[in-house]
Amino acid sequence: MKRNVVTFIVAVGALIFAAQLSAQDKPVSVGFKVGSNLSNYRLGGDMKGFKSKMGIGGSVGGFLKYDLSPNFALQSGVDVYYKSSKLELQADKSSDKFKSIGVEIPLYGIVQGDLGSGKAFVGAGPYVGYGIKAKSGGVNLFKENRETGEPAMSRFDYGVGGIIGYDFNKKWQINASYQLGLADLHKAKAGSMKSHGASIGIAHKF
Repeated sequence: MKRNVVTFIVAVGALIFAAQLSAQDKPVSVGFKVGSNLSNYRLGGDMKGFKSKMGIGGSVGGFLKYDLSPNFALQSGVDVYYKSSKLELQADKSSDKFKSIGVEIPLYGIVQGDLGSGKAFVGAGPYVGYGIKAKSGGVNLFKENRETGEPAMSRFDYGVGGIIGYDFNKKWQINASYQLGLADLHKAKAGSMKSHGASIGIAHKF
């Protein structure tokens, strides 16, 4: 499984590198971004006895943007994230910190236009994600449980998201994004657990 993740990341990195080499004669921009995030989970079924409280995390990654026209573009990339939140048992208010590390790949359709000395943009589209590590109360949630024979959580996530931002010049950008997970990450059929989060960040285009 780890080998598949490494292969996937290398393949995406090669794609970004190839696009950068051809950026001189095509409307392609490649960049590096960092950001902070707030995240928690939407709980249902047997998980309604818990409350998920937002926590602070961060992310780093790269992106590739292809301008199809002066006012429309497609943007994708790879984000390596760290997310944190708290799972609180509502009966006695006891809680455990929930921490996860993973990779997400968004694909946005971008509408953009000149504003002042720079360019404003807004976009929306799907994303897919893969969890590398998830722990709560010292328990590895991706590891098979001895009683059930399967992990407590699924590694694979997907959903929809939106992004808004501003390009100050040809090099620097600020952005904010929101993601609504649609995949049920909770393995038990009686409960449901879907991701939810927002982030703000800066980006530098090469």
